Amino acid sequence: MKIGDIVTRKVAGEEAQFCVIGFYTDQQTNQRVAIVAMLDPNFVVQVSVQELAPVTFKDLIALTANSFFMH
Repeated sequence: MKIGDIVTRKVAGEEAQFCVIGFYTDQQTNQRVAIVAMLDPNFVVQVSVQELAPVTFKDLIALTANSFFMH
């Protein structure tokens, strides 16, 4: 599995799709953990590459720090 892969996981008993956006190793369990972003078909859009701006991994983690998907 690598960054950018699309994966599935059950959420509330139903299959949901996610995009892998990073990995880390849990310091307590030494388990490899994936950081994923849920893909909602209602919010999938096409945009010009010129409209996109990069986000640092540090900023991305800050955005997800309060998410219930993180532990």
